[in-house]
Amino acid sequence: MNGELNTPAAHGERLLHEALLYRGRSELEGAVREFVRAGAAAGEPVLAAVPRGNLEWLQTALVDVAANVRFVDMDEAGRNPARILPMIQEWVDEHDGRARVISEPIWPERSYAETAECLRHEALLNHALAGSGARILCPYDAEHVGSIVLDGAALTHPLLRDAAGSRPSERFEDPLGGSLSERWPLGDPTEPTSEHIFAGDLRSLRRAVDADPFLDGLTRERREDVIFVINEAATNVVRHGDGRCTTRLWRDGRSVVSEVSFDTSVPDVLAGRRRPAPDAPSGRGLWLINQVCDLVELRTGGAGTTLRMHVR
Repeated sequence: MNGELNTPAAHGERLLHEALLYRGRSELEGAVREFVRAGAAAGEPVLAAVPRGNLEWLQTALVDVAANVRFVDMDEAGRNPARILPMIQEWVDEHDGRARVISEPIWPERSYAETAECLRHEALLNHALAGSGARILCPYDAEHVGSIVLDGAALTHPLLRDAAGSRPSERFEDPLGGSLSERWPLGDPTEPTSEHIFAGDLRSLRRAVDADPFLDGLTRERREDVIFVINEAATNVVRHGDGRCTTRLWRDGRSVVSEVSFDTSVPDVLAGRRRPAPDAPSGRGLWLINQVCDLVELRTGGAGTTLRMHVR
């Protein structure tokens, strides 16, 4: 893995988004060290958001070149994958595009739902930061993640890197293309489920959710979080839809999952992944939901929208 990525594009012309398919810590360290050193030479600070299993080790391994690096625990910062893009966006904006990012969003312990949202994040990043000039390296543990992850990396990254070097991904797809948006469908709910129909009365909906037995066992704070995010989702249906939706709740392991489904679509593919301006008249609902929940799954299109919100 020698040499900086060979590209004719001058700085600032386009985003460089590369998946690093590493095998073993020595390959990871070598590629990251090269990336950080090139950043220091170019005056581009590095944000390194990696899972806890790699964080402390990398901090030690890169101590001689780490002055240019801000390390972030991805287990915490990226617990809900929808929070990763705004973190990267703010770092790039803070440095006027002259910035680098090491982002490892997926590790073997991630669930299918988390992994799918991480891959959707990787696809949307190409759209959100197109033309920014940022350089983003996304490590993938090729020895331990499954084929769905490696296939997803090839679909969502224009460039792939491994021990043999860097190359264009022949399978990369348009981040806004229909096939990519439908590639990772929602999983089936864990039975049993409960259902609440909303037809405009937010107070009645909140009361029904508060009394739902699936919330039993949550702390009062987390119980209120579930009620809050369902209320926010239903409020958006009132403001932007026909005022009707169906809410289902169930348990999935340690999480309570609330699903809100409605007939209208969400036209903004980055909804909830960009921090609203302080004076913005709207657009806070999905953003707030993403800050409260441990995982948010959003699927929208001509058939309507399904929003799943996980609270541990």
